[in-house]
Amino acid sequence: FGKETASTVSLDDVVATIGDATNLSDATATTLPLDTRMSSVRRREATGGNLVADAMHWLLETNIHTENNNYSSLPLLAMINGGFIRGDRLYKPGSIITVREVLNELPFPRTMKVLEIDGLHLKEAMAQQLSHPTPSGAYPHLSSNVRLSYRLGSSSDADSADELISIHSFTVNGQEISDTQKYIIAVTCFVADGNEGCSSWLKSTRIQNSAWEGFNMSYVLLKYLQYK
Repeated sequence: FGKETASTVSLDDVVATIGDATNLSDATATTLPLDTRMSSVRRREATGGNLVADAMHWLLETNIHTENNNYSSLPLLAMINGGFIRGDRLYKPGSIITVREVLNELPFPRTMKVLEIDGLHLKEAMAQQLSHPTPSGAYPHLSSNVRLSYRLGSSSDADSADELISIHSFTVNGQEISDTQKYIIAVTCFVADGNEGCSSWLKSTRIQNSAWEGFNMSYVLLKYLQYK
């Protein structure tokens, strides 16, 4: 997850205690368990997915202006696909989270990518993430500054198993997403490459920044739990 971190911590170092360090959206959420069960993260919104997405959003928001001043006025958000989270656990409030747990939850040696994308293509991409029949590794979990509601329907294509998704509302910082507005979103490199048929992510421009380039997702979550 990065030479800096690897040289200063052991696998059993404590990085957080559930209930006082996860900052799951609001004050009442700190009493919730942390859910990374595959039966949850691949089917519906789960606190484990929200936590990782918030970590990505924190890293993006903290660093986007250091090397990328042209993006200072654009709305920021983050998304993690449920299949990236592999711990398959339900942590009770008060549970101790160590480096070992972080690596178990995010075991893949893949990095965070940041995309500049039009609102129209962002909505298309999110509909594609949601269109796979659940349980699905593509199921999206969003940062806490985002609200998304949608409707399910049946595809008109008899040969397709995908759901027909109709997005009812999609807001960032309380503002409905505009088709013509540009947005900055943090995703994994797996998502950014348009995998699992989610090709609308390819209609974006990648933003380079030394704060996230070359660091695995486990590093992103570890830094968030240590310093937030």
